[in-house]
Amino acid sequence: MQWQKLGSQLPQGYNPFTRVIGRLTLRTMGWRISGEFPDRPKFVVALMPHSSNMDFILTIAVLWSLGLKSSFMMKHTLFWFPLGPILRGLGGIPVDRRSAQGLVEQMSAEFSRRSRLVLGVTPQGTRGASGEFKQGFARIASAARVPVLPAILHYKERTVQLASLIEEFNDVPKLVETIKTLSLSGSARHSGA
Repeated sequence: MQWQKLGSQLPQGYNPFTRVIGRLTLRTMGWRISGEFPDRPKFVVALMPHSSNMDFILTIAVLWSLGLKSSFMMKHTLFWFPLGPILRGLGGIPVDRRSAQGLVEQMSAEFSRRSRLVLGVTPQGTRGASGEFKQGFARIASAARVPVLPAILHYKERTVQLASLIEEFNDVPKLVETIKTLSLSGSARHSGA
């Protein structure tokens, strides 16, 4: 497999050691990457379907293999010592769902605060093929005015497919439907249909 050389606008930050670990992990697991990350400083990655605890390890392996620094949201209560610094080092952003400032507003502010941010979100929220699609990822993209990159896990072929960047982020229901349709192609391949 040829490894993408990341463009200069993408947030980068992993060292050669983690790059080797990421590539070895993907090879050992038999996974490959199809497509490329666009050379943009800010966007939301919609990762689907989210059906296994291994999705997190696979995602970290992809990021490390390329040297891409990406972030993800987690409950703020998980950021206690010593776990907090580790989660932050992996790209974790603590969010407080009870805050008067809602999740969408918190993440929109994070996009405004940073010059570069690639935010990974699982539109289904919970693991499992029957996970209902939530609008949060689309509402975050719309509020932050950033595009969405679909990343589809094709389990049968062991491929992480990076689809075309979706630039039209203002129509939240349409964006959710587009992502849902792409996810179904991944689920169909997973089930062997």
